Amino acid sequence: MSIFKLIATVIHDYTNITTALLAVFVFLLINKLFRRPSNLPPGPRPWPLVGNLFILSQDAAHIQFTEWTKQYGNVFTIYYGPKPVVVLNGYNTIQEALINKGDDFSDRPGLNKSLGVAFAPYGPIWKEQRKFTMMGLRDFGFGRRSLEGRILEEAEALRREIIKTDGKPFNIFPLLRKAVTNVICSIVFGARHEYEDAAFGTFLEDVDIRLHQATERMRQFVKTKVDKHYRDFDSDDIRDFVDVYIKEMRKGQNENFTDPQLVHLVIDLIMAGTDTTSQSLYWILLYMIVYPDTQEQARDEIYRTFGDSALPTTAKRKEVPFTEAVIAEVQRINSVAPLTIPRCTSNDTVMYGYDIPRGTMVHVNLWSVLKDPSLWEEPDQFKPERFLDNQGQYMKKDAFIPFSIGRRFCLGTQLAKMELFMFTTYLLQHFTFKLPEGAPVLSTVGKLGMSNGPRPYELCAIPK
Repeated sequence: MSIFKLIATVIHDYTNITTALLAVFVFLLINKLFRRPSNLPPGPRPWPLVGNLFILSQDAAHIQFTEWTKQYGNVFTIYYGPKPVVVLNGYNTIQEALINKGDDFSDRPGLNKSLGVAFAPYGPIWKEQRKFTMMGLRDFGFGRRSLEGRILEEAEALRREIIKTDGKPFNIFPLLRKAVTNVICSIVFGARHEYEDAAFGTFLEDVDIRLHQATERMRQFVKTKVDKHYRDFDSDDIRDFVDVYIKEMRKGQNENFTDPQLVHLVIDLIMAGTDTTSQSLYWILLYMIVYPDTQEQARDEIYRTFGDSALPTTAKRKEVPFTEAVIAEVQRINSVAPLTIPRCTSNDTVMYGYDIPRGTMVHVNLWSVLKDPSLWEEPDQFKPERFLDNQGQYMKKDAFIPFSIGRRFCLGTQLAKMELFMFTTYLLQHFTFKLPEGAPVLSTVGKLGMSNGPRPYELCAIPK
């Protein structure tokens, strides 16, 4: 055998051995990564490396999860790459996890090193910051009737902007978002922004994007406001939430109250008070266009209670039960937060006999509750009357949980409820909303991004 043949034979044999060893290594690695931990909830079989990502719909994961309950039950496991993710479905299951086992299901995946409250990990610092934030916000009307004036001021500014459209087709969402954001800014910063403010507009665009560069611009926008509060601070004249926090920091008694923490808190508050509420209002107007008889019935009720010019007030909320039922039904049939912010388990825990290790990411599928046929008759039908009792009064339902439940329920719940009521009654009192002539029928299928919002549409607002 020539030296060249000998070398070729050795290389060939070595290559076969190397390939075989590499194949065994890859097999063992994939097997280790995707071996389902013992006694995890069942679920669809994952693909190597990608898990279940290829079979999940980007726009409708919440709907797909709800469908999978028929095959795997209300607690099942999917995989994002090699990582298991447990999905909780159904009212009883979600209540068991978030209420009865709240300490086990209140953590967050490590997203931003404990700053703020929305994404911060569950623990003493989170509890302290959330409690202080809620107390500080209440001092400026959060969840109280005294906040109505701020909302009505913004509703009037919104009305003036809508009138400028002169009944022509336009997309109302940017105006809704500016109005809603201004309400929370008036509480946090003590002032609203003009709709033409370029920096304000850029900030709202960044809220939509939330990439690294956009997030940095958001921080800078908020930090500029906070720095101004430092310069103007007067402990005898506390103007807003930022002042409340600065006052606490200057006591110097708690190292957890810091400038970066304040900036993240403010961003959390604006995020919580902006996207979901403005998207909910966008949905409400869409359904009013799709169901014009419902729009007229709600407007007639508003006129009987407030007339055509008196300012709406939550003090008379019980006198407009159908309007309140309309708002609730829109929130039910197209939840803007069907999966909520992802959670993770803070302890090893057990659900219905299945073991869920500490640190496991968890999706809470509110959609499975709000569209459950065992809780809501004909859940895919728009029927506001389902929220009315036999006397025509608004009727609360335990399974109506659009803001989630438990320790991590939406921080802006009370503000959002007030805003939805005040803006809806004010807008229906002053305008009739119609589809532009010749426009296609509006779709009630949402597009899931940061929230489940309507696909962009235009409307005509006819002043009354």
